Amino acid sequence: MRRLTKKRVLLLFRLAVALTVLICLIYTLKSAFGQLAVAEFKLSQLRFEPLLLALLCYITAMTLSGLFWYRVLLATGNRLTLRRTMLAFFASQFGKYIPGKAMVVVIRTDLVRGSGVQISTAAATVFVETLTWIFVGSAIASLLLASHFQNFPLLQIGAGVMMLTAGVMTWPPLFRRVASRFLANSRTQDPMAGLTLSVMLSGWALMTVGWLLNGLSLWFVTASLTGAGVMEAGFQLSDYQLCLACVSLATVAGFVSLLPGGLGVRELVMIPILGSGIGRVNAVVAAILIRFVWLASELITSGIIYGYTKLITRPEDLDPS
Repeated sequence: MRRLTKKRVLLLFRLAVALTVLICLIYTLKSAFGQLAVAEFKLSQLRFEPLLLALLCYITAMTLSGLFWYRVLLATGNRLTLRRTMLAFFASQFGKYIPGKAMVVVIRTDLVRGSGVQISTAAATVFVETLTWIFVGSAIASLLLASHFQNFPLLQIGAGVMMLTAGVMTWPPLFRRVASRFLANSRTQDPMAGLTLSVMLSGWALMTVGWLLNGLSLWFVTASLTGAGVMEAGFQLSDYQLCLACVSLATVAGFVSLLPGGLGVRELVMIPILGSGIGRVNAVVAAILIRFVWLASELITSGIIYGYTKLITRPEDLDPS
C-alpha cells in the first residue's frame, strides 16, 4: 500500500474539492435550466450583444474586488504576485456553489500557499474582502430602497441589518482586535496592523464602482430580452436604479443564506423588485439569465488566468521567496 505523503494528501484534497464544485455547478445549472423551461423561455427572445456587455461588466467588477483583496494581502505582510492573487480570487468564486461558503476561503488560501504567505493571515484577509463587499452592496441597496422603492419594507430592514453588521465587523480597530485572538501564534507581532482606515477606504471605493458595474450588468441582461422593452426605451436612470437595487440586495441575501450560489434566494429577492419594472415573466427570465452570465464570466476568467499562468509564467513568479 502506498504511503500517504503530505503532497499526496494535498492532491487528493484538491481533487475532492474540484469534484464537489463540479457536482454543485451541475446542480445549479440543471435547476436554472428547469426554471427557464417553466418560464417557456426561447433563445429567439434574446439579443446576444447586451449579454456580452453584461459579462464584461461583471468581470470588471470582480477584478476590482480582487484588487482590493490583493492590497489587503500586501498590507498584512503577505508577499505574492498580482497574477497569482487574481487566479486564486477568480477560482475561489466556484466555492460559493458549495453549501456554507467556507470553501471560498479554503480554495483561496490553498492557491496562494507559498513561502511568502502566512495561511492564517491570508484566510483573515478573505473575510475582510468578503465583508467589505457585503457592506457596500447592502449600503447601496438600503439607500435605493429607502429613496426609490418604499414598497418593500421587509427588504429595507434586511438590507439595513446586513449593512450595519458587515460595517461593524470590518471597522479596522474592531477587526484587528478580533483577528488577533485567532492569529496569536502568527510569526509577526501584529499581522493585521496594516489593516488601516486608508486601506478600507480604498476598498469601499473599489467595491462601490464594482457594485455599480454589477447593476449595469443586470441592466444589460434586461436589455437583452426583446419583450421587456428596455432596449427600445434606451438607458433610463430609473431602470438602472431598479437593476442596481435588485442585484445588490439579491446577491448579498444569496450570500448570507449560505445556500449554493444563493440558489433560490437571489431569485426570490430579485423577481418582485425587478418585476415591478419589466413584468414578472421577464423578471424571472432575467434573474436566471444573470446567473448564467456571471457563471460564464467566472469560468472564462479563471480559464484565461490559469492558462496564462501555466503556459507563460515562470515558476518563480508563482511562489516568490
